[in-house]
Amino acid sequence: MTKVYHAGEIEVFALRGVDLDLYEGEIAVLLGPSGSGKSTLLNIM
Repeated sequence: MTKVYHAGEIEVFALRGVDLDLYEGEIAVLLGPSGSGKSTLLNIM
């Protein structure tokens, strides 16, 4: 999965090469520094 934002001619990659498998009954945690794409990933899901 990839998400790119365009700012004029500049491409900003919010997500790049994300591969995620979630299974029923599992608990998943998203961790990462500010600006790493956690909210973007949740919004796409």
